[in-house]
Amino acid sequence: MRIGYLEWHEAIGYDLDALTQMSPYDLKTIEALLISRKDQDWRDVEALAALNTPRTIAALQECLHSNNNDVKLFAVKFLKEMEIADRVEEVVLETLPETKIGEGMTFALDLAKTYPTERIRQKVLWCSLNGNDDIRIHCAALALYLYGVTTSDFDSSYAVIFEFREPSRAKRLKPFIELCGLIGVDPVELTTP
Repeated sequence: MRIGYLEWHEAIGYDLDALTQMSPYDLKTIEALLISRKDQDWRDVEALAALNTPRTIAALQECLHSNNNDVKLFAVKFLKEMEIADRVEEVVLETLPETKIGEGMTFALDLAKTYPTERIRQKVLWCSLNGNDDIRIHCAALALYLYGVTTSDFDSSYAVIFEFREPSRAKRLKPFIELCGLIGVDPVELTTP
C-alpha cells in the first residue's frame, strides 16, 4: 500500500497480487483497514473490489455517495464490472461537471467513453461549453469521438477543440455551434443557460 511519487504520478494502484498470499486473518484485517479508508483514495476502492466480500461490496455501494469524485467513479466502475449495480450514467452525469485535473476528470471521461449513453454524450457536449476550465477542451474532443466524427478520444487535428480554452462563455458559443455542426446536433437546447 506504499504509494510514492512514481505510483502517484503514474496512477499505479496497490499491489493487489499480494492479497493472494495473505492468511484469512490478515485478509480480515486488510478488509477492515480498507473499509475505514474507503472515501480517501481510488486505490482503496480498487482493493475493496479485489477482495470482493459481502462487506467490501457494501462499502463499494456506500462509496457511490462519497464526496470524493475519484472514489465515487471507481466504485461505480467496479460495481458495474461485477454486475452488482449499474449506476454509471447517473454518476457520470452528476460528477463530470464537477471534475478537474487530478479530481476525477480522467476517470469520468473514461467512463463516458466506455459507456456512452445518449444522456452521457449530451452531458459531455454540454460540458464543452459550460464545464470548468480543466474539462472543456477534453469534453469537446471526446464529443467528436462519441458522436463518431473521430477515431480517437482526443484528435488534435480538429482545431476547434482548443477554442474551448476561452474563459468567456459568450466567446465559446461560436466554436460550440461549429462543434455541434460537426457532430450533427442542434445547439439551441444546449446553449440555453
